Amino acid sequence: MDVETVRAVADTVAELHDGLDTGEGISGPAARRVIKAAARATVFEGTTINAATARKLIASEDLMIYDNPQAFVLCHYKRAQALCHRDDVKDTPSLDHCVPGCGNIVRTDRHAAGLRNRADVLDKRAAHAPQPVGDRLRARAGKLRDLADAHDRTRIVSNQKVL
Repeated sequence: MDVETVRAVADTVAELHDGLDTGEGISGPAARRVIKAAARATVFEGTTINAATARKLIASEDLMIYDNPQAFVLCHYKRAQALCHRDDVKDTPSLDHCVPGCGNIVRTDRHAAGLRNRADVLDKRAAHAPQPVGDRLRARAGKLRDLADAHDRTRIVSNQKVL
């Protein structure tokens, strides 16, 4: 793993830690694991990421949280649960093959807001598209809103008891 990827992971974890400290909610199968990992992230806060720091961060598998802004999720990567590459053994997720329902997925309040914004854009495009295309765009917008609504119903915050 290159140092740039480690920097991105460290930034993601630090941003998540800050969000959780300010009451941001998260949802998804890996939500409770991520709360625990974010609590430990303060060890790397403000640290310059060099090769030695990168090795320490990589050694702590619990801190390996990847942002996937295209799918509006975080991936708290655990190889045994990853659906992005079931037949391949990798130490990092394939974010371009993110699979809904994966046990590594976490969604934040910001992701839910992004889903709703994307749904609004699709609805606007659907209004100016031919019926079959417009219908598909509206259906996709509905699915995105359903994901955001599911997040709202199941979200937890870090001050809730973590099992």
